[in-house]
Amino acid sequence: MGTSQTNEAKASTQSLILRLAEKFGVDSAKLLRCLTTQVFRQSDGGAPSNEELMVLLLVCENYGLNPFNREIYAFRARKGGPIVPIVSYDGWCKIVRSQKDFNGVTFSFSQTSVRLQGSSIDLPEFVECSIRLKGIDEPITIQEFMVECFNETSPVWRKWPRRMLRTRAFIQCARLAFSLTGIYDEGDDFFEASSSSPAVPTLRQADSAPKLMLERKKLDAMIDRLVTHAQQRDNGWERALQWIDLNLAGDDRIYAANALKAKRQGCTPLSATLEPIAAINNIPELGDKP
Repeated sequence: MGTSQTNEAKASTQSLILRLAEKFGVDSAKLLRCLTTQVFRQSDGGAPSNEELMVLLLVCENYGLNPFNREIYAFRARKGGPIVPIVSYDGWCKIVRSQKDFNGVTFSFSQTSVRLQGSSIDLPEFVECSIRLKGIDEPITIQEFMVECFNETSPVWRKWPRRMLRTRAFIQCARLAFSLTGIYDEGDDFFEASSSSPAVPTLRQADSAPKLMLERKKLDAMIDRLVTHAQQRDNGWERALQWIDLNLAGDDRIYAANALKAKRQGCTPLSATLEPIAAINNIPELGDKP
């Protein structure tokens, strides 16, 4: 990309940053640093370019999404490839509810069932989603089939196949009903193809100590809250692991996942000398959702 185009992208990004900073009432320089080093930071530690950040912020602005609430995040499908905006389920719900013509949504699971590899139970063959629009008699209706959507490599799909199929149907119906373009979700092909590995990676050997983005003390405090959450709720351990997978990255995720599994088994996690790289002032609260 030429110098002039890069400068134009940088200027446009700065303008978006200023508007977003004014919206949240924060300093624009601090906001930019937070977006690039925390919110949109990649698992390899890299940050989005000016052009990629501009795309992400335009999506935030156009659809009213809050990146700090995990309504949107950045995903790089392959090394050297472009970052694309991935909208979470909460983000899709917010987009749909904000549409002035939205008049309700209903779901209906099929009475017929299928048995798929990776599932030990019979699953509904499809789910039907209908979105009603104001001033239109017939709803927008689509069907999503389990055999086409089920991901046997995903622990989330194996644990909650009906919920995931319903989510998939809702998003696809929303795309059709409101002509939503330029945004993606976790069910899109490029995302699932790059996320087919197990959700919780294994801890590396002790001779390669993980370097955490959070201070050890704060990360351990977060893990203690996760343990409390896991002990008090149904499927609490699975929910806690999923929270770690969604909200932490890199060695933070590895350490937290293995520490949580060790506490579940009643043993002490593998220790290593951990050197903090950066600290944050506030540890995010655990959400009550997978």
